[in-house]
Formats: sequence, structure tokens, C-alpha cells
Amino acid sequence: MIPRILVIDDIFGSAFIDRRNLCRNFGLADVTGDDEKPAAVDNPIAEAVFCSGQRRDQGVVRNDASVAINVIAGGWTSDGTDVWALVLLDLRFASGRLAQDGEPEGQEGDDIFGLRVLEAIRERFMDLPVVVLSSRDRSEVIEDCRKLGALDFIQRHGNGSDSLTPREILQNKLFEHGLAEDHRGIIVGRSIPLLKALRAARRAATGRGNILLLGETGTGKELLARYAHDVSPKAKGHYQIYHPDESEGLQEDALFGHEKGAFTGAVGSKPGAFELAMGGTLLIDEIGDVSENLQSRLLRPLENKVISRQGSTEEVKLDIQVVLATNKNLDEYVRTGRFKYDLLNRINASTIEIPPLRDRRGDIPLLSEKLLEQHCSSIGATWPRAVDPAAMRMLMEYNWPGNVRELSNVLRKAVNDNKGSELLISSDLQIGFSSSLVTLETARTSVPTPSATVLSEVDELLMAMETFEFDKDYTKLNAKLPRLQKAFATLLSRYLIAAIDATKKMKPGQGPDGEINITGAVSCMMGKQLKTAKAADVVKRIIQTDTASLEEMLKSNELLEHIYGEVLRLRPKKPK
Repeated sequence: MIPRILVIDDIFGSAFIDRRNLCRNFGLADVTGDDEKPAAVDNPIAEAVFCSGQRRDQGVVRNDASVAINVIAGGWTSDGTDVWALVLLDLRFASGRLAQDGEPEGQEGDDIFGLRVLEAIRERFMDLPVVVLSSRDRSEVIEDCRKLGALDFIQRHGNGSDSLTPREILQNKLFEHGLAEDHRGIIVGRSIPLLKALRAARRAATGRGNILLLGETGTGKELLARYAHDVSPKAKGHYQIYHPDESEGLQEDALFGHEKGAFTGAVGSKPGAFELAMGGTLLIDEIGDVSENLQSRLLRPLENKVISRQGSTEEVKLDIQVVLATNKNLDEYVRTGRFKYDLLNRINASTIEIPPLRDRRGDIPLLSEKLLEQHCSSIGATWPRAVDPAAMRMLMEYNWPGNVRELSNVLRKAVNDNKGSELLISSDLQIGFSSSLVTLETARTSVPTPSATVLSEVDELLMAMETFEFDKDYTKLNAKLPRLQKAFATLLSRYLIAAIDATKKMKPGQGPDGEINITGAVSCMMGKQLKTAKAADVVKRIIQTDTASLEEMLKSNELLEHIYGEVLRLRPKKPK
């Protein structure tokens, strides 16, 4: 699982003796395949492929950026099945006719040919991290290199410091800039979005600041938080997780602890999660769910790393790294007053967005293999277990609103239901958004059984509708339109009721039902602010989508009937 880098250099690309010395100094395993006696390197930090970036033709050496670009393309795929962790790029490439000593005589433009290669890389491989490797002085070239997209610079013959070896220098560059997999093998995948998230975590994990993890449910926020701890200077310290699933008073006690007598029942002193994580990392999960009062109490600890236990005025200086995670849109929460702007400012300096599984589909085969092995081991089922190509297509095509957690649940059920099988096939998989777990593949040829399903994302339903195809068979099409109209009308009415429930105005002493806010509900549904009359017109159109079933729908739902009566009062069918 060691990273794979590409070295683009005229000397190291063709001169084996120089290349072997470089490999020994920088800790590289040469896997180019053109050297019969590559350097033997103990515990290499990376595999390296070497490319000269040149063509040789009848005693003439020509610099050609396309040579390097073609090598890059051969080891780089958008789905992440092949990715270079890093490119080391020289600046000067000697070209021209070969002299008597076998070296090129040199031509105009040789000194900046590396910059031309860098430009070509940036045009085609925006995500590919490039570090310049040159014998020139850093101050002479770093400005031009950075403008063209190079991330850093390594002095070919050392960095002017006796404190670090060339191997340590390259290791640091890989840590900071490289697209490297999780060396622990816990977070599985090599897609570019995932590798960029891992890189962001390594950069943010200084051991001192706050890290904010944003990601949908099931994307693996806890796993990335643990990764940030393991790669940080706090790795040898404690790792503590706090979930805000208690009442407000218990939340404060769980985080800050208390002294004896701080409140009724406090018969002794108790440290909170902040102190329990001392010297290590504290993960505050679902920070978007903590109460307003607790948000205020978190301001000082997160900025100054100081807390006081409940019932005490003594300050405790914290030596911890804090990671906060949420699946909420905190910017939206700030706009609506549910999250403090001051708190967001203290936690969003190092923000990492964890990609949803649909944005890293290339990782699904690797994830599936890892998860199947885990589930077979825990359940005592047959392993190894192959995945049929048709089954893998189903896994790859589904949009996974529940992300890796949903994939894990689907595979766990498949294993549990077929413990003795050596092959996972399509019929073993129950994938989808309804209780019958209909797959997108199945949705193209059959209508899912209606069920009282709560969708985590309406986009899942829209995608299923967009991919639905109708069989061009008279008997299968006959008389389906009335049923489709009725089903669509029922769906829209459920959407309206959900929006009404979500926007009810709650007033003190009013009870749990709240006051219906038609204008707010329709504005939410439409994604823009509407006037009351316009909102009433929208509701009328929704409820009247299928006039044939209108009366039946109203009788079956008292709230819908009330809403319809209200909008008719606001916008009667005929002018008064």
C-alpha cells in the first residue's frame, strides 16, 4: 500500500547509476522495469516510475512534453483505479545533438522545459500533485513554479539543512501533498475525492487546532476523525468521542465534567470529555445538534483551549486536538439562527468535506471486498466470496443515499442470507429506497410496491423516475395513465404535508400541533419566497393534480382537507 510516484527527469530517466543513487538517498523502490539491477532499498517510502520526458532520434535528443503526459495518463484514471501519489519534476532538460562524451550539447529553452511540462500537466491533470526536484536554488524558481501549479520544491542535492535527510524530506512532501491511501488499511479506497479528503486530514491534523468534518450520513466521519488523530502529533494520546444524544444538562456535564456538590446528586468530582481526551483528540460528533446554550459554552474551549468544570472557577488548560463532525449545512443553520456565527468561525478554519459514495464509485469494488470479508468473518460465513459481474454492476449503478453504511448493510444481509455461498449474485442484493429495497436496475422494468417510506433524499426518487422506461407492449400500457395520475397526485400531497409539518409556527402555550404556515411551506418547496396568494395557487394545483381522485384524497386526510379549504378561502375558484 505504499504510494506510487512518477519522477520526470532527463538524467534519472535514462542514466541508471544516477537513478540508483537517487533511489537509495530518497528511499524509492524503482518499478520502472527498464533497469536490470535496480537499487536495493530497505523499507521504501514509495514506488517510483522514471520518465525522461525526451525522445532520442539518430543521435539527437529532443524534449517532448507529450512523452511525460502519456506516461502520466497511463497511470492515472478518473475513477481512481490508478493514481499517482506525487510527481517529482525537474526543470532543466538537456537536449540537442549528442557530443563526444555522450551528453546533449544543449539548446535554447532547456532551462525552462520543466515549466512547459508543468503547464501541460495542469491543463489535463488538475488534481495531480507536482513537486519540483531541481539543482537550482529555490529562490530562483519557486515563484514561477508556484504560479504554474507546483505545490513545493525539493533541492536535488539536499535542502540546505543538516536536520533532515533526503528520505525524510520526500516523506514530508508525500505526507503534506501526496494522494496517498490510508496506510492503516481502515479507510478503503483510492478514488481522487477520497484521497484528497485524506490529504486534507493530514494537513489539518497539527495536534493543536480544530478540524471540522462535513459529510452526509454514512460517509465515515468517525473513521476520518480517527485517521486525523492517528496521523497527528497526538497519536499516542487518548482518543475520546462525544455524541450529543443526552438532554441539555447532561450534555454539558458529559463535556465539561463537574465538582462534588455542583448539583443535586453530584456526590463526587468527575472529568468531562475534554479532560478525558487530554494529550490526545476529542471528536464532538454532530456538532449541529448541540443546544444553543452549549454552543455558547464551547466558544472559549475551542478558541483558547481552556475549560472549567461545573461548580468550579478553576481553569483547566487543555492540551488536545478537537475534531467536530456534522451532516448538517452549518451555513444554513447560521442563517436561520440555529447555529452561532461565532462558533462557526472558531471551527471552520480547517474544514474537510468527505465525499459521498456516489462521487467515488470507483471505490465500490474495493469497499465491497473489504466489507464482505468483515461480514463473512463476523457471521461465520464462507470466505473468500466472489462478486458476480451483474451484481457488481448493480452496486456500481445505485446512488447510495446512505453511503458506505448502506452498502455495508446491504452486503451484511446478503451474506447473512447466503452463508454457505462462494458467489454473490444479483438476487442476493436488496438495494433501494423502499421497504422492498427495489434496485435501480429493477425500477426500469417494474413499479415498486408503495410503502410508507421516508426518503433521506428526494433526489433518489427523482433519479429513479428519470431512469424508468416503459415497455412498448399494449397490454402493459393499457389503462395505466389514470393509475399514474393518482399515484403522482398522492405523492405531491405527501410532499405538501411534509412541508407543512416542517414549517409550522410554534408559539408558547399553543401545544405540539403549531400553526399552519402555507406560505412558508410552499416557499420551502419552491426554493424561493412567494406571496400568500401565489402560494395558495400552488397548493391548489398540487391538490387538484388528479381531479378524479380529489374527493377521495381529501376524505382520507383531515389535514389535507383543512389546507384545501384554507387556500380556497384565500383564492376562490370564482371572483367574489
